Amino acid sequence: MTSRIILKNKKTLNLLERFPRSNRNYLPANNQCKAIVVWSSNLGSTVNYPQFTSIVRHMVNIPTNLRSMLGGLLISDAWLEINKLGNTRFFFKQSMAHSAFVFFVFNRLSHFCSSYPSITTTSIKGYKFKGICLNTRAYPCLTEFYNMFYVKGVKIVPLDLYEMVDFEFLAYWIMSDGSKAGNALYLQTQSFTVKECAFIISILIHKFNLECSIHMQRKQPTIYISAKSMKKIRANLLPFFQPSMVYKLNI
Repeated sequence: MTSRIILKNKKTLNLLERFPRSNRNYLPANNQCKAIVVWSSNLGSTVNYPQFTSIVRHMVNIPTNLRSMLGGLLISDAWLEINKLGNTRFFFKQSMAHSAFVFFVFNRLSHFCSSYPSITTTSIKGYKFKGICLNTRAYPCLTEFYNMFYVKGVKIVPLDLYEMVDFEFLAYWIMSDGSKAGNALYLQTQSFTVKECAFIISILIHKFNLECSIHMQRKQPTIYISAKSMKKIRANLLPFFQPSMVYKLNI
């Protein structure tokens, strides 16, 4: 990965040349291993590892098998923060009642985290609520997601949402931000505009043939998915669901 080329001022630079002050000995050379490893299958936890160097941060990439999960969480409760160096950090928080779900996500992202999820306290109208939050290190590879989901610091519905959405994406969206309505379901999309919600519905109808509509709650738009549609796609969503969240599928 250190041979990745970067064009800068019409000169080809590898990572060692781009970051000459970075510690080149952080990762010891390994020229002996000849094992064939399935990509991303050996990504163990890096919690409590020493601070990554710039070279190491630029070597990291997001495996394909994590992209649907990240997308489904980002369109719901997760968020991103970008620093002055262009590196981006991923955050995800839920109430303590959903702590098992947070650790379920953390187990898949622990390779990108420097610490375990932590307990947080939020005050709303004088009441304090306990939550549990995880965050990753800041990586250049996460900036791709920031550019998709944010415009001038405001979260938006990505324009290429159609290409991003699959059943895994939808499953994490529902686990994170779905609410039961009898046998039907609401996606809590109050942070988006009516126009954005209509765009989302058009994709859900075209891609999954779902019966959807916009319902206003406290003058904010939410997306309603009919009970008939939820029954139709339940079997496709269930393989991606964390056990404590299957109640949202009426199981």
